[in-house]
Amino acid sequence: MSSRLAWQWVGAVMVLSLMWGCATHTPPYAWIPEAPEAATPEEFRAGGQPSLKELFGGGHKLDMGWTFRVITQEELNRLGNKDPELSPSFSRAILARLNARARYYIAEDIEKGRPLKVPNDFKAFKHWTPMPKYIPEVVTIPKFIVVVKDIPFLGWYENGKLMTDTEICIGKNEEWTSAGIYRVENKDANHISRSYSNAYGQPAPMPWALRIYEHVWIHAGDIATAYCSHGCINLPMMPAMRLFDWADSATPVLVLQSLKDLRNVLAANQSNCKLYASECSKRQPPRSD
Repeated sequence: MSSRLAWQWVGAVMVLSLMWGCATHTPPYAWIPEAPEAATPEEFRAGGQPSLKELFGGGHKLDMGWTFRVITQEELNRLGNKDPELSPSFSRAILARLNARARYYIAEDIEKGRPLKVPNDFKAFKHWTPMPKYIPEVVTIPKFIVVVKDIPFLGWYENGKLMTDTEICIGKNEEWTSAGIYRVENKDANHISRSYSNAYGQPAPMPWALRIYEHVWIHAGDIATAYCSHGCINLPMMPAMRLFDWADSATPVLVLQSLKDLRNVLAANQSNCKLYASECSKRQPPRSD
């Protein structure tokens, strides 16, 4: 059996351990934020995701707002009956992304009648992402990872083009996941925490881990809330596996406080060799033997 299949086989068991690893433990209802009744389309467009015209063609208006409310399984079933693409499973995935919360918690929230951010029109969120689909300033960077703390979301890019993204969990305290420019320092598919234990008192597994600075890793982990770790950046399992396979050693990683900081940070770091390694190598003076 390949190592990938082995990880997939034990994935369900690992969830229990991950829930007790880098994540702190708040009651499942404690994550619920203060929220307005609905978000405006401008809030969602701010991330630079495709416009409705680009996704659905001109003249088709969709509501990109959301309401903080309880949603039932019956409601998800009706959505799926009307639109086969909006199966209950896919609709829960939309809710997971919008609420930055693991899908298994979303299913529990629905069952327990806990309020969530619920799209006013699920069709509008089939392709939703808060991340920019293209960053022209990094077109010369072959691979580039962006982490945005206040969403929180992670996206990875090839020559400025968004390849894929995922909801994440970051440090519960503001300083635990620091904004800055980093790069992948180490890769460890079978990383074990030296600081935290799992539910069984054993060192907590942090699989598909990419270390970006000090003890902070990007790895598969539990996403109970948007801010639930001791500093690591936790991803759902499958995105973590794909990111681990995709990322190279020294791949630049930009951790932002807010997406609105992106252009200013890039403009201020045009000579930063962690970001623009190829340009830096071109600027090196020729060696004289």
